[in-house]
Amino acid sequence: MNKETPISTASLKIVSIFLLILSAGLAIWASITYVRMNTYRSALQNTWLRAADLASDNLANLSSDLVKGMYAGTSPQLSMISSKMWKESAAAKSALSTLPVTDTTLENTNKFLSQAGDYAIYLSQKSANGEPITDEERQNFASLREYADRLSAQMDQIATALSDGSLTIEQLNAAEQQADADADAVPAAVESTSQLKQVEDSFTGYPTLIYDGPFSDHLLERTPRMTEGQPELTVDQARQKLSTVTTVDLPEMREENSTLPSYVFHDGANNSVAITKNGGYLCYLVTDKSGLTGGDLSYDEAVQKAQAYLEKNGYTSMKDTYYETSDGVMTLNFAYYHPDTQTVCYTDLIKVEVSLSDGAIVGLDARGYLVNHTDRTFEAPALTVEQARQSVSSVLTVESTRLALIPTSGQNEVLTYEFLCSSSTGDKVLCYVDTQTGAEEQLLILLQTPNGMLTK
Repeated sequence: MNKETPISTASLKIVSIFLLILSAGLAIWASITYVRMNTYRSALQNTWLRAADLASDNLANLSSDLVKGMYAGTSPQLSMISSKMWKESAAAKSALSTLPVTDTTLENTNKFLSQAGDYAIYLSQKSANGEPITDEERQNFASLREYADRLSAQMDQIATALSDGSLTIEQLNAAEQQADADADAVPAAVESTSQLKQVEDSFTGYPTLIYDGPFSDHLLERTPRMTEGQPELTVDQARQKLSTVTTVDLPEMREENSTLPSYVFHDGANNSVAITKNGGYLCYLVTDKSGLTGGDLSYDEAVQKAQAYLEKNGYTSMKDTYYETSDGVMTLNFAYYHPDTQTVCYTDLIKVEVSLSDGAIVGLDARGYLVNHTDRTFEAPALTVEQARQSVSSVLTVESTRLALIPTSGQNEVLTYEFLCSSSTGDKVLCYVDTQTGAEEQLLILLQTPNGMLTK
């Protein structure tokens, strides 16, 4: 009869230690794998979020270009808009290709974007040949715009859901699998599998005040005109100027060596005032707005408060143009108004923020004005208003006209007639026509929102 060989205590200890080490190793490996998977998952979700954001923005920009194309009155302007349309449609297709959806799911979307790009090339070629756009082609713009708006809203909804976590990678993949059976059910599939929350219908193309928009791209890139050649102030002289700007105690000072070298007085927190070293002009004012609440100050009252503050600080003959209200603050855009020629100079801009609760000035940015303002002598228009109006699209009705100085992409300036127009569909359009040549220099869509008057 065989006797069982006893296992020694030492052997048991070795086996136990080995199992413990193996268990610890497996736990560490599992932890590392889990962390790596989460990192990869987060990176993938962020990639999809960026793609959805980009696609939404490209589609919103395409929609804006389509609106402008409807109202372009000259071939050069139409050619420029067509080039932008082609660029935006191609960028949207590239962004959408990053999302985890099949070619079948995106068949109609890609077809639409391809058609929009091809249509843009066709119009550009037609414009180059000097051929006018037909009524049918303008109607095509309207149809394409409607679809671009719908796609942009859908992509904005997906981007929002990815951002706030209400839509995950697993849900998006599940939505795609469900949509495989019915390509037309993509929005419903996304909604049913991720329970996307309803988001406010926002304008995803980021409409802005003119000082942040197309008239500001080159405003701060030249040598400042107002401060050039002006004597340099001492710190004490700048502090004297500060006393006329604000009553807030700003004990600290630093120097800012930017395009507009300034003495910046601050409290080490959220309040600061910049006085230019040369000339001693108020450059900007920043205050802590965390305690502000809503108020009932009217637009006219806010304008009066802002203009009085501007005049007190040496900024006279400023004309209010566009505005926006948010969190109890009205942001007003002022442009210099040339009194002799009654010209609005969109090159010389100052932004003023007014508290709607008490009318206090809580912010100011005069950099656009300081960089661009100078004494100007305008050449008399070679074209009458009636002659310049021939460059405005026939589908637009001109409501008012005034002279406006606008910057060009080459950091120059051009005197234009600003035509405020309306269309049969209710759109408001600003058309800028060169007073010398009749060239259609710029088209802007005017947006009246509950929070202000904006342009795009």
